Amino acid sequence: MEIIVTRSRIAGTLPHYEYRALVSADAVNETRRGRACLLKAPKAASYVRCLRTGVVIAPDRYFALDAVARQILGSRIAALARQIDTLIVRFLFPEMIAQQLRPVITLNDDPGDACIRAEIEDLTAAYDRLASRHNGLTASDLGLRHDRARRAA
Repeated sequence: MEIIVTRSRIAGTLPHYEYRALVSADAVNETRRGRACLLKAPKAASYVRCLRTGVVIAPDRYFALDAVARQILGSRIAALARQIDTLIVRFLFPEMIAQQLRPVITLNDDPGDACIRAEIEDLTAAYDRLASRHNGLTASDLGLRHDRARRAA
């Protein structure tokens, strides 16, 4: 499965950046794409169509739940998705040392905008498989390895 990870500079006096980990829409089947809001990746990734990680890892049963049950499971999916996004970003952009992705990260240096496309394990409906390892989840559990080729976009 292809992921697109970007670092985008936010205008301001200090080097403020936004990091994002998104899943290429082409890597997800049409049914799941139809259940989600497609996003445009940041400019550094040429505005390709993407999905947020949470929609991708959600189990199929999530989409059939009533509103209350969906909200409860949705909060758990969102927490796991944030952890997955953080692991991916920290693996591919080692300067991002925050324990959790935040909307704005301030860096000491100004490395500029960047985009990395990488192949990882298929995360489609992976919530049930990954939730049990939530506290001990690592980048290698997601299929990220230093020996795998990364492609800068």
